[in-house]
Amino acid sequence: MDPRRETGERGEDLAANYLTRRGWEVLERNWRTAAGELDLVCRDPDGVVVACEVKARRGRGWGSPLEAITHDKAVRLRRLAAAWARSQAVPVPSLRVDALGVLWHPDGTASVQHVRGIEP
Repeated sequence: MDPRRETGERGEDLAANYLTRRGWEVLERNWRTAAGELDLVCRDPDGVVVACEVKARRGRGWGSPLEAITHDKAVRLRRLAAAWARSQAVPVPSLRVDALGVLWHPDGTASVQHVRGIEP
């Protein structure tokens, strides 16, 4: 497997576990359309549906993981979240887009940075 893809998949797994340990429910993983993909779609403990973008890195050589989320990416994520909500059989009363940055450390541990409500 491509090391970048493996890092990304491990990061998504870690992010999903991070959120579920905090009382979140994962509704979808890797939801795809022709316009792009949502890494995670979850429901937070307050009942808000949250589309989560996960960025994982094995070091800071290219900056922090969250620096990879550009203005254009944030706009695309909002459009994808709205498309996901439209695809549901029941109305989605509230929707937010969050970002989770996963940084893998040389000792094999990882840290997670969670930013709520990213805006374009």
